[in-house]
Amino acid sequence: MKQILLSVVACICISASSSATAKNIIHVENGHNSGAGSLRAALESGASVIHIPSSISSITVKQPLEYSGNSIRINGNHQTIDASALQGNDTIFSISSATNISISNLRLVGNAFEVNQNPASAVGGKGIFVNVPVSSQGIVKLVLNHVTVSGVGNHGVHVSDCTLLDDCGAGSGGAGQGSAASVQVKLNQVVITDVGFGKQDADGVRVDERGEGNIYFTVKDSVFSNVGADGIELDEGGQGDIVADVRGSVFQNNGEYCALIPFLEAGPCDDDGDADVDDGFDIDEAGAGSIYVSVRESQINNNFDEGLDFDEEGPGNIVMRLENVITLSNVDEGIKASEEDEGNLVATLRKVSVANNNGRKEAVELEEESGGNVHVVIRDSTFVGGDKEALKVEQQGAGSGRLKVRRSKLDEIDTDGISEIDVN
Repeated sequence: MKQILLSVVACICISASSSATAKNIIHVENGHNSGAGSLRAALESGASVIHIPSSISSITVKQPLEYSGNSIRINGNHQTIDASALQGNDTIFSISSATNISISNLRLVGNAFEVNQNPASAVGGKGIFVNVPVSSQGIVKLVLNHVTVSGVGNHGVHVSDCTLLDDCGAGSGGAGQGSAASVQVKLNQVVITDVGFGKQDADGVRVDERGEGNIYFTVKDSVFSNVGADGIELDEGGQGDIVADVRGSVFQNNGEYCALIPFLEAGPCDDDGDADVDDGFDIDEAGAGSIYVSVRESQINNNFDEGLDFDEEGPGNIVMRLENVITLSNVDEGIKASEEDEGNLVATLRKVSVANNNGRKEAVELEEESGGNVHVVIRDSTFVGGDKEALKVEQQGAGSGRLKVRRSKLDEIDTDGISEIDVN
């Protein structure tokens, strides 16, 4: 399983680095909102490559930027796209119909605003929105390199292969239809901060896939902080898999929006009488697909629900590898993985530290709720559970369970339904 995951991730990195040959190139000549030489004019021209020279320090945007061609590569020089003049729920940059998108060396900054006190009424648009047409096939690619998104009330970055757009929903509760295409997102040195406080469930990065395709997701050396909902949320509600590789990244102070506002029972922020707070990194897969996830050299701290939260519903599996990961002071579990149906849960944790998760839940919880098997290996790790167990591994159905622990300090272990336990 490990080799399958690493091979697939390697393929993602190779394919994401390739791009179609540019048909025409345009150089932006000024930082104006519109008119000759502006970024808007370049986008409207149908150019497939746009360069923004270093002589332009910032670009003022008074109306949303839009692109509707097939392929676009925007190469900036660390300019700020100042969208503080946008009105209402406008998104800074919307992309429709394109299947190959690359944006480099830009900072998108939206309106400054207070926390919206009515989660049922959205305030503020998105930073970057990619709407995948239902007719798409193959792979729709989004590559962000040295990009910052801040100051928007909705998702920082949203890729939607779902006909219902913002009403798509999440995981097993999601609805809508999607294309036959897969979605591939690659983030390198990306910062998503101070977004998602304009509505409930507005994430730093959100990918919705409701068709036959997969989600391929890679992150390197990036930061997701102070997001109203999840730092990253990946939702696959159809036939496909989620393959995710995260390296050298930070998820901190995410998921607080619903804890900051008054909420009514049965309202959009209510979760059985508690504020419906969110996670650092959340993956939901429902249907026939599996979750293959690797997180390495990363920190997941001070998030208002779980640090890492992976849920799979249907016949698929969860295959996860965590290495050199620190999770501290998350409100609920530092790491939680739940496989709800007939699939297997295979987890390898090496050099993982989990502590100070406020005592409400276990430090690490790994569970299989139906007929699948559980196989967990933990090496060179430290789990501190507070008022709860440091580690909870469960097999609640008819499958088998195995736990192997080596050279690790785990305060207390709960192994419900695990028949093979080897702790040394």
